[in-house]
Amino acid sequence: MLVNFSVTNFLSFNQKTTFKMESGRVTKKTDHLLSDGETGKSLLKFSAMFGKNGAGKTNFIRAMAVLRGFVLLGKLPQRAADLWCKISEENESKPSDFEITFIADKNLYEYKISTVLSTGIITKEELVHIVGNRHTKIFYKENAESPYIFHHSIKGQHKDIEVLSRTFAMSGKPFLFSINHNTAGFYATNPQALVLQKTFLWFKDTLEVIFPDQPLQETSLLQYEICKDEFAQLLKNFDTGIEEIRLEPVSKEKVFETLDLRTQQKLNLEMAFVSPLVQIAKLPTSLGLSQNTQIQKKNFYSTVIRSRRNIFIITLEKDGAFHFYAIKFVHNLGGKKIEFSMESESDGTHRLFQLLEILISKKEKVYIMDEINRSLHPKLTVQFVKKYFANAKERRIQLVTTTHESRIMSHDLVRRDEIWIADKNDDDSTKLFSLEDEQVRIDKVLDQNYMDNVWGGVPVFEDEEEKS
Repeated sequence: MLVNFSVTNFLSFNQKTTFKMESGRVTKKTDHLLSDGETGKSLLKFSAMFGKNGAGKTNFIRAMAVLRGFVLLGKLPQRAADLWCKISEENESKPSDFEITFIADKNLYEYKISTVLSTGIITKEELVHIVGNRHTKIFYKENAESPYIFHHSIKGQHKDIEVLSRTFAMSGKPFLFSINHNTAGFYATNPQALVLQKTFLWFKDTLEVIFPDQPLQETSLLQYEICKDEFAQLLKNFDTGIEEIRLEPVSKEKVFETLDLRTQQKLNLEMAFVSPLVQIAKLPTSLGLSQNTQIQKKNFYSTVIRSRRNIFIITLEKDGAFHFYAIKFVHNLGGKKIEFSMESESDGTHRLFQLLEILISKKEKVYIMDEINRSLHPKLTVQFVKKYFANAKERRIQLVTTTHESRIMSHDLVRRDEIWIADKNDDDSTKLFSLEDEQVRIDKVLDQNYMDNVWGGVPVFEDEEEKS
C-alpha cells in the first residue's frame, strides 16, 4: 500500500513536494480507511487530485511513472534529460529526487533514488525498513562515486551481494533493478536478501500507473466465465447498452495483424514455451509466465492480449492446439441481440472497460490514474467512484486519480482528506495540498467552494479579474 510519495526537481516540481495517503483527523466514513495492524498505519483507499490545466496534476502522475519505470526497467524514459524543473537553470545539474514510502509483505519501507536527469547519473539510492521510530537502512549509496553499503542482515556468509554490487556499479542502473535481473539463483543461495525481491515485486505487481489512453496492465479476469459475466453486468449497470459479452473464434492472423511487432514476438515465445505442456498430465500451479497468464482447469494455458482497439483471449486446449477468441459486446437493438466488436464501441465505453478490473479484481493493488473522467459522462464518473467505495470495503486497494469532475467533491461521497488540490506557487512551480491541510469545515459545500476558487486550483480569466 502507498503511504506517501515525494518528488523534487522534476518538470513543474521545484522544491520537495509530498503527496500523502495517510488518513487525517476526519472521523466520518471510516470504511474508506485501511488500518494496517502490522505497521500501525491508517491509510486512505481513495484520493482525487483537482487543479486547473497546467497546474501539474499530470506531472505528478509522470513522476510516479518515471520512478516505477526506473526500478522495473533500469532506465529513464526517452528525453528524460529534459525533464528537470526549468524554473532555475541550476536545476539542470542538480539531482532529481524520488521518494516513496509503502507497505509490502506487511512491512513498511522507504525507497529513495536521486539522479541527474540531464546525465542519467544516479547520485543516491537507499532502501529503508521502518519499524516504529527505528529506521534500518537495508542498503544505501550516498553519492555518485561511493559504493553500495549493505546491512549485515542481508549480506549472508559469502557476501555475494557485495560482489554483485561491484559488478553493477558501472551499469548506471538502480541497484534494486540490477539485483532482480540476470541474477539467477541469487535468492536461492541468499534467502536472507529476499526483502530486495519483495520490494521490487511491489513496484511490479502492486503499483500500477495508468494514463488515459493506456489500458490497465491486465484484463486477465476475462479468462474466467464468472468474471466475464461480472464485466458484462457492470457494463449493463453503467447504462452502456451492453447486455452480454461473448467470445468469437478468430484466426491467429486476425489477432497478430492488430499487434505491434514486439508484442507478436513476445507472444510467439510464450506460446512456444507453453506448447509442450499439453503432454503433461499434472501441471504446476504457477509457471512464472507473464502476469496475464494463468493455468486453467479446462485449458492448459490462457492469456489475454490487448491492442489499442481490441481484446483477444488465447488458450491452449486439450486438443493440443491454440485457440484464439475476440471479445464481442452484445446490444439489444429493437428486440434483437446484435454483436459489436470492441472497436465499434464509443470512447467512453472503451474507457469504462479499462476501469472495470479495478472493481472486480481481488488483488492487492495501488492504482495511480490520470484523468479518471476522460471520455466519461459526469454522472458515470461519480457512479464509478461510488461503486469503487462499495467494492473496496473488504479489499487492500488504493485508487489515486486526477480529475476535473468536481461532483466527486461531496461530503456524501468523500472524506475531506481524500481531496487534493494542485496549484501554482508564485514562481510557477507546482504545490500540492489536501483539504485536510486547509482545515475545511465539514459543513462547507466543497464543490461550490472549489469552483469559486476558495482554495485555488481553478483558472481565473481576465474578465473575472476585472470584475473583482
